[in-house]
Amino acid sequence: MFKNLKVLELSSVLAGPAVGMFFSELGAQVVKVENKTTNGDITRNWKLPNEKENDLSAYFCSVNYKKNYIFLDFHNQKDRAELEVLIKKCDVMITNFKGEDATKFNLNFEECKKLNPNIIYAHIGGFKNNPKRVAFDIVLQAETGYISMTGNKQEFAKMPVALIDVLAAHQIKEGILTAMILQNKEKKAYKVSTTLEETAIASLMNQSSNFLMAKHQAKPLGTLHPNIAPYGEVVSTLDGKKLILAIGTDYQFKVFSNIISIEKKWIDKYKYNQQRVKKRKELIGIINTKTIEIFSNDLIERCLEDKIPIGEINNLEKVMKSRTAREMVLEETIGKQKTKRIKTVAFELTS
Repeated sequence: MFKNLKVLELSSVLAGPAVGMFFSELGAQVVKVENKTTNGDITRNWKLPNEKENDLSAYFCSVNYKKNYIFLDFHNQKDRAELEVLIKKCDVMITNFKGEDATKFNLNFEECKKLNPNIIYAHIGGFKNNPKRVAFDIVLQAETGYISMTGNKQEFAKMPVALIDVLAAHQIKEGILTAMILQNKEKKAYKVSTTLEETAIASLMNQSSNFLMAKHQAKPLGTLHPNIAPYGEVVSTLDGKKLILAIGTDYQFKVFSNIISIEKKWIDKYKYNQQRVKKRKELIGIINTKTIEIFSNDLIERCLEDKIPIGEINNLEKVMKSRTAREMVLEETIGKQKTKRIKTVAFELTS
């Protein structure tokens, strides 16, 4: 799809490299420039205890695929000249410079478009009004409200991936693709920028509207949903498995209640969603007295037949063995190391 597109990636960690990998998966020529003086992208060394000392980390490999890796020192005259050649030749440039580093290195948008008047310059920052501040995902999760809503009453929990980085990558990809559409109308340089902070706040979705419109202060609910019940409730089955419910409509609740043989008086009492939300603890107690008498496979099969959303809580081993996940694995040898990752492009485009 993008076989003639040249992308220059001057970014590290997760968000920027995920953007670069998106384009490399779709055929673009992606050159990843890493800092020679600091041994490259810091995630090369973010290793699990059982990873080999001289291998690339699995973390690094997760968002680096089919790229050409170049190590440069921006203060070195020869390396600088090589970098400027790359800027002149590229279509898209991805950066995540902190604070005033882009200006310090003469690599801000104004300088780069002097070298390349048609460049699409994409930048991912940290904090909107404090660009000098170091920004890591868990701090953003904390300061933009996510951790106040995750976990349970006993302890907080973070999302198990750097989701703010992932979402920022999507914002920048959308911005770059928008700029490419605009270039079809007028060929000139465009700057696309976002910050992790803005991305995180933009992604609060219904939780932000709950506060803005109803002054609802979200609290840690574990897997539960503040607006819907039983949605996120976990039920136990006869064979000891844990299943999660996602009952989104009054009709679904009625059908599910009949599947597990809930008495009519309870169906009438919890007929409407708001009634279920207000008394969700009492309701799940009633539900569990019924599901504990049903084998998990039987319950799942009966629910799926009647289009009731329910799912098993799987670990990663089971997920990675699924047909869908196996079809999404990308393998590549980097150096002498065989690497694997799940592809980031999860859409299909047909005509």
